[in-house]
Amino acid sequence: MSVADAPQPPTVERAAPQPAPEAPPARPAHAAQPPEPAAPWNLPAQRRPALRADGLGRDSGRLLAIGFALAWILCPAIEPMPTHHVDYPLWQLPIELAALGTIVAAVVALWRGNRNSARYGLAAGALMAVMTMVCPLAGHTPVGWWTWVQTGLSLAVMATSAVLHRYRPA
Repeated sequence: MSVADAPQPPTVERAAPQPAPEAPPARPAHAAQPPEPAAPWNLPAQRRPALRADGLGRDSGRLLAIGFALAWILCPAIEPMPTHHVDYPLWQLPIELAALGTIVAAVVALWRGNRNSARYGLAAGALMAVMTMVCPLAGHTPVGWWTWVQTGLSLAVMATSAVLHRYRPA
């Protein structure tokens, strides 16, 4: 007997096999699930907004800058005009120019995130308080409700700057 003479198994006609559905392409293990959006307080370091040199966020620094500028504008705006003719004492000029310079420096430093913004704010608040005291001393306005509002605004600038100075990054 030869191989050619070997019995052949019976042939059964079968239906053509159905092709298997195509599986989706395999994804790498790290991309198995889409990443969930991270909470703002838990952002990765590369996506976290960078703190400025003064330790504040961009928006909070700019809001403080606007607040300091408004405090400076409100101080003389609420003070009434003198009731009688009073000459401007020239000894007040250096105090007012120093106060103007420090408040402008504090506002610009807060807006830009300068490391020394708290120091400028402390100086500006102190000079605002000195100007509040100088007005009744110069004799052009008496002490009134506006004096206490000006004192509060000056102390608010000083206290905010003191807190910023205390908690700024090393």
